[in-house]
Amino acid sequence: MQRNNKLNRRNFMKFLLGSSALGAAGQLGFMTQAQAATPAFSDYKALVCIFMKGGNDSFNMLIPMGADPANSYDTYAGIRGNLAVSQNPLNAAMLASGTLGNGSNNPYYAGGSLEDAYRAGIYDLSDQGMGLGVNGVMPELAQLISTNQASVMANIGTLVRPVSRAEIQAKTADLPVFLFAHNHQQRILQTGQADNLGDIGWAGKIADYWQGVNGSSPFGMNISYAGNNRMLIGKESSPLVLNAGKPPRLSEMVNGGSHADKDRIALFKALQGRENTSATGNLSFESSKAFNSDDPLQRLYGDMLDKSYSTFEELYQVWNENDVGYQSTGPYGESLFANPGNADLGLVTNTSGRLIAQLESVAKMIHLSASGAFGNIPFKRQVFMVDLGGFDTHSAQLSKHPLLLRELSMGLWKFQKAMDELGHANKVTTFSMSDFGRSMSNNGDGTDHAWGGHHIVMGGDGQSAPGNLQGGQMLGSLPDIRLGGNDDHKEKGRIIPSTSQDQLNATLCRWFGVDESMLAGVFPNLANFADTGNSPYLDDLFA
Repeated sequence: MQRNNKLNRRNFMKFLLGSSALGAAGQLGFMTQAQAATPAFSDYKALVCIFMKGGNDSFNMLIPMGADPANSYDTYAGIRGNLAVSQNPLNAAMLASGTLGNGSNNPYYAGGSLEDAYRAGIYDLSDQGMGLGVNGVMPELAQLISTNQASVMANIGTLVRPVSRAEIQAKTADLPVFLFAHNHQQRILQTGQADNLGDIGWAGKIADYWQGVNGSSPFGMNISYAGNNRMLIGKESSPLVLNAGKPPRLSEMVNGGSHADKDRIALFKALQGRENTSATGNLSFESSKAFNSDDPLQRLYGDMLDKSYSTFEELYQVWNENDVGYQSTGPYGESLFANPGNADLGLVTNTSGRLIAQLESVAKMIHLSASGAFGNIPFKRQVFMVDLGGFDTHSAQLSKHPLLLRELSMGLWKFQKAMDELGHANKVTTFSMSDFGRSMSNNGDGTDHAWGGHHIVMGGDGQSAPGNLQGGQMLGSLPDIRLGGNDDHKEKGRIIPSTSQDQLNATLCRWFGVDESMLAGVFPNLANFADTGNSPYLDDLFA
């Protein structure tokens, strides 16, 4: 899909103010105070969050296959009814040789039907020691797990502290605020506090602490391809917010462009108080001709505008001058980040490609940052956010959910292949989040808002070397999925999480290099999950 990446002058200010794109420019006044606490990292690492907006039905993504009746396939199928995925074993091993079969040769193929492909069968994870099966429309995810580049985080969700069904029934439980509400649960996931909606983002806090971590970079630490979101916003730092694809530039002020462009640049700088001479020599602005003000807010405003222009121009130039060509291909032999059509997918329609496009941009940004493409700017740490919407499947789940899971699976595969080829696999950890899980019960056409669910953590080269992700495993514990069972919030199958999202995110941050003493402020409730003598972290996630 082609995008117009040029900005006209009229939209320039709207873009800057509306997107938080250059909030980083406003950080300059705070740099000195924060730099003393910034670690001197010698390596590069990135965290990539994939946010599934709407509440993913992870019990139809990773299907219960446990031996215990509390989480067996028969129990699951009896509750799910017409939404139940078949336990028919499918074969994802064909991906090990490089590609899937096209069209009718897809392992999940069911005459092109979305509904039947969604329920066609599973990739059994019992060889990995898990009582789960991956939905048939996700062969890439199954292969990533089997090659130890992805792990399953079982029954995770928002928690203030550990909670039981008995406490909920007795009304003594300390529960997350506005449980089951989309916007509030999204905010909780992004603030890292299930009992505080008003705080800044947990990655924003880290960016505040580490404002000098990427040297003099005007981009800051956090970058979003998912619009403005609280997770990346700090008190003293803001994320760079971009659309997927080539970065924007101001069309009438192109560095190296026409004479008129060069003169406009000189005038723009003069209006921000910069003495300068146009590259054409036509215009010269000494101090008496450049804007001057004693008002500190006006000067800051001018600094931000000047920095914003130069930042986007630099980003555009570096992006444009550094092509990333991949030898690796996608699951159908297509160009790595191409979005396959429905003829390849063997479905009546194809996926949106939105997530894939975002992950392509993240992959290139990681490569440019990690490989020194920005010259004297030493990038050391970055957090990225991408998203995919549409997971609020109260209705038409049989036709909506398969396409979402298909794109998620392909996106994970393509991104990990890119990291492998570019040599960054051990530098990047990708993890999923979603508003909440969905109810085990079937409302007749879909599932409803619930609580706990399963998620994915991906990264590393599959070798589980010290310091890298230990893939191919399940962390946490499988829940009792019976309606009214030990892990049901009430009687609808709203599963109570056994692991807090804060525990996973804190563990990821510790791998990222955040000191444990600092994490107490980033995730204030983390101590609530430390049993006597035990760590609240998921110590087995990384080798």
